[in-house]
Amino acid sequence: MKKLLLLSLLLVSLSSQAFKLMPMSYSISGGGKNNTALFTVQNDSDEPLAIQLEVRVRDMAVDGKEKHPETDDFLIFPDQLILGPKKRRVVKVKWLKGELKDTEKAYRLIAEQLPIDVKNNKKKGSDIKILLRYVAALYVTPKDKLTEIKVSKAITSKDLRFIHLTLENVGPIHKVLLKPKLVIVQEKKEFPITKLEGILGENILAFSKRNFHLIPPESVNIQKPYVVKYINAQ
Repeated sequence: MKKLLLLSLLLVSLSSQAFKLMPMSYSISGGGKNNTALFTVQNDSDEPLAIQLEVRVRDMAVDGKEKHPETDDFLIFPDQLILGPKKRRVVKVKWLKGELKDTEKAYRLIAEQLPIDVKNNKKKGSDIKILLRYVAALYVTPKDKLTEIKVSKAITSKDLRFIHLTLENVGPIHKVLLKPKLVIVQEKKEFPITKLEGILGENILAFSKRNFHLIPPESVNIQKPYVVKYINAQ
């Protein structure tokens, strides 16, 4: 009973302290005259909310884990705001480093609800404070650039159940694997890989690598020689 009551309180608090950040991914093309991204913060609750925004560098390791070092590459206006009930506000995120011609730069726009009470007549102990946090993707992308994914390593696991796969982005812009096409070539035959859990929808940043675990088709004997290929769309 106590668990149900606590869950109910949490759900009430979440619904009364809800905001949205839109869009969740934005690319600034070129970074020259077109140097500003527009995001919208929307308060869906019946209470005013205090929101803080900042941009951080997006460093991604081969396992997909991220680090977010500080950066002064952008100017955000406003970077702090109090948003009234059912209100929305456009936030401008301006790139400050001039035109980008070679390799895409990846960032995160982080929007957080501040742990600050903005209600004048709040009753002590009446609310459960919950911080909401949105992390959007932000890129500064050179114009007219394409990317390509290749398999840089494929090794059979010791238990013969998986293939340890390393995919490499050899291009200057990021690639989201929305419709990845992988095949195993064995004895001059191609076997499409259909089990893409853990790969589908993943992001590989420019000139970087990601590690994945791949379940091979049942018709493939991974104790024999094989090659894994990534088929790039034409």
